[in-house]
Amino acid sequence: MNTAPLIDEQTEQHLRDFFGQRLQRTVDVMLYSGQENAEAVDFTRRFLRELAALADRIALSERPLGDAERGRGLVSPSLVLGADLGYAIEVHGAPSGHEAGALVETLGLIGAGDSELSADSRAKLAAVDKAVLLYSFVTPTCPHCPGSVLQNHKIAIEARGRVRSVAVSAAENRELAQRFRVSSVPQQVINEDPASSTLGRQPEGSFVDQVLRYGASDAETVLAATAARAAERTRLDERPTAPLAITDENFAAAVAKYPFLVVDCWAEWCGPCRMVGPVVEALAAEQAGRMVFGKLDTEANREVPATYDIRSIPTLLVFRDGELVDRLVGAMPEAALLARLESLLSAEA
Repeated sequence: MNTAPLIDEQTEQHLRDFFGQRLQRTVDVMLYSGQENAEAVDFTRRFLRELAALADRIALSERPLGDAERGRGLVSPSLVLGADLGYAIEVHGAPSGHEAGALVETLGLIGAGDSELSADSRAKLAAVDKAVLLYSFVTPTCPHCPGSVLQNHKIAIEARGRVRSVAVSAAENRELAQRFRVSSVPQQVINEDPASSTLGRQPEGSFVDQVLRYGASDAETVLAATAARAAERTRLDERPTAPLAITDENFAAAVAKYPFLVVDCWAEWCGPCRMVGPVVEALAAEQAGRMVFGKLDTEANREVPATYDIRSIPTLLVFRDGELVDRLVGAMPEAALLARLESLLSAEA
């Protein structure tokens, strides 16, 4: 048996720092194992023990996989996360490859007690009053799968006790994968309804809407109210003092309307984007009347990012008199960003 550590020293220190910052409370991790898939069970057990050794607030325990758990779809190995806190978050299969990172991120979310979803998504999910089951079918080699898994887990965190999120290893759950005709990953399925199946990580807003239709008695009323609020936010005011909501639909009008427009292209899952957000909000208030700032969610709006070949976020697109004059990639301190924008604003055309 290979007993070499699974986590190298550099990663170990990164994880110590991550868990130290994120785990504000103890996270219960329950490993269910049976006689099957002994190699996968051994890997999972070793990996979890190494993680638990890096954080006092990871409470690891193991139980035999019984008939009750098998009846709920658990396999050997399976993980149940944060059950003592009321969450229904599971991983069916070994958390190997890219899914190891998804597990670490999920522990951080549970430990922080924050779904990190948008305000709109949080408001919608508050209306969920029926049980919802979210499957995300994944493979260890799929780089896009962790995004799908984390999004489902975030929804389960926000709608605690009402949404059950299950990350399913397609290779270790062949019968279930065949039932839903999984041929590409990630694939999401809601309430075991084949008609709900979607391929690829879905934009947060539209996927939460889909969850709402399965889980909220008054889904259409909630969605109509949300649409009305969105329409209000995307209105192009004459002298905005806060970042505008820029979409594929109002982008061209905004570029044409404002002499100096800065569009922050971002996404909910992007850490550096969350650093830029407060800077953009502050400058929008401070520079009202001179500069206009907008925020464009690249997950919900695909046309503008494709048109401007945006490959990394955050990216700030700077327009003067309707022409793109610069693109700023990555997080910048407020003073440095303002200095750069001032130079572009005052430069001769």
